[in-house]
Amino acid sequence: MGSDSTPRDVDGGRRYAGCAIPPEVHSIGFGWDPQPEVNRLLHLARAGGVNPRSALELGCGTGRLLESLRAAVPEVVALDLSATVVEFARSRSQADVIVADMSDFSLNRRFDLIYASANTIRHVCELSAVERMWGRIGEHLSPGGVFIADLELGIAAEAARVGKPATWDMSRGSTLMHVSWEVVKPPSLASPLAEIRWTFESRGGETPGVWSETFPLRAYDAPGFVAMAETHGGLECRGIHEPRDPYLVETSLEKAVGRMLVVFRSAV
Repeated sequence: MGSDSTPRDVDGGRRYAGCAIPPEVHSIGFGWDPQPEVNRLLHLARAGGVNPRSALELGCGTGRLLESLRAAVPEVVALDLSATVVEFARSRSQADVIVADMSDFSLNRRFDLIYASANTIRHVCELSAVERMWGRIGEHLSPGGVFIADLELGIAAEAARVGKPATWDMSRGSTLMHVSWEVVKPPSLASPLAEIRWTFESRGGETPGVWSETFPLRAYDAPGFVAMAETHGGLECRGIHEPRDPYLVETSLEKAVGRMLVVFRSAV
């Protein structure tokens, strides 16, 4: 059966220690086709001035994007905090996946493309760790390299979601996985940490059960997010795009609320 993880204390300063949901459960719940996301990453990288020959994913989780990315980019490296998740991602993708903290890593090399998908970058909550993370990203980008962050923007918009969970269903074989994502503690301008709870309920199949985890995410308004990248990473924002499959719609810094792909470029 499933298990409930210990909630992390949003205000007490404990650091996120990696996803506690079993990787085989997580991979079903987020089991949609990764190719459109990979296509968007590659398109935005090329539009930003680089045809990537190397790529680094921060917080890769179960490796959902890695196999598709490896088909287009000769060298792909990824990192994640959880050794269990890293082993799962390695086996799934055959990529070079490393146990490391995206806020404090040193790989002694540079990449044409670095990216963080699906709110991953928001798991770095403490301000000092956020500043350090941007420095590491800048240090690991090739001259003219591109960093792309996929995340939800808008502090007030996220606060308005309290008590309004997003839900979806994914199936694999005979297993139907019902997933719920809920903001249970709102962020604010004074305290930009939100508390999130996600729950995975397996309905049928070989592994019935319920798994739940509560964790903090740092909320951002777009101007503050871009300012941190520029100040602490030495990066230049090259555009903000809203994914509306199959389109990408460019938007302004002031109007960037909701799920966005934010594109940065390192100094040439």
